[in-house]
Amino acid sequence: MKSRLPILLFCALSIGCSGFSRQPISRFELQTPRPFGYLIGDEIRHRVVVETGKDMSLNLNSVPKQGEVNRWLNLNMVKIETDGETGDTVIDLVYQVFYAPNEVKMLAVPGFNLQFNQDGKSVEQAVPAWNFTLSPIKELAVRKDEDGLNYMRPDALPMALPTQNQQLGIYASLTLVLFTGGYLAYLYGYFPAWPKRRIFKRAAGELSRLSERELERGLAVMHHALNTLNGRPLFKHKLSEFYQAHPEYRGAVESMDWFFNFSNQVLFAGKQDFDSQDWRKLNDLCRLCREIECGRL
Repeated sequence: MKSRLPILLFCALSIGCSGFSRQPISRFELQTPRPFGYLIGDEIRHRVVVETGKDMSLNLNSVPKQGEVNRWLNLNMVKIETDGETGDTVIDLVYQVFYAPNEVKMLAVPGFNLQFNQDGKSVEQAVPAWNFTLSPIKELAVRKDEDGLNYMRPDALPMALPTQNQQLGIYASLTLVLFTGGYLAYLYGYFPAWPKRRIFKRAAGELSRLSERELERGLAVMHHALNTLNGRPLFKHKLSEFYQAHPEYRGAVESMDWFFNFSNQVLFAGKQDFDSQDWRKLNDLCRLCREIECGRL
């Protein structure tokens, strides 16, 4: 019994030590798509899944860099995600192939070694090369049909989409824009066919170039505008006839009465004691007539 005791102790220690030992990389998986049916310019997506301990960190320099891998293969995207709690690492790689074969050809995405650091030591995991087949876009020899036409020819043109509704919408929008623009031009007197709709616009422009000291000149400008609208000289005692011909100006009766009374005093009675308030009233009358001219009052 005593002779068996050392053997039992040795076995117990061996089992205990093996129970505490652990592989540094518990899982490795290379997830790839189908290995056939690719053409020039196609992208190929790979995913590398590695499960390690929390105390292991991936050496980023061991991961392939984005850019040219060889003369016919590019690495367009590299994405690395690491779970800080479990230490698991997922690496997404997007390759793009630029080989132009004359026939179906077997190619391989090169393999590489991933390196992990653990307590100052390096642990490697090999990512194997991946083989796939690449197909040509066209046959090596150009074939012809029985009628002599080339086998390779462009695709048939697609059927045209109906555009009648869109055209009607465009025409309706253009009509609305033209009508609105024409109406605004009519209101502001830009049409030469309606010169009377610009009478007070021109008068307002002339008044804006005069000063208060040129009040007599301003009165003459306003008289000229009213005479043009009336078609003949307009005097105060003819205002009733003017309102019958132009009823829209009845809204300016009070200002018109002031104008003719004030004009008679300045131009014919020699009134000289006018001030800035009289100049303001004159401009207000011109603006009021302009508003009526444009149809806004």
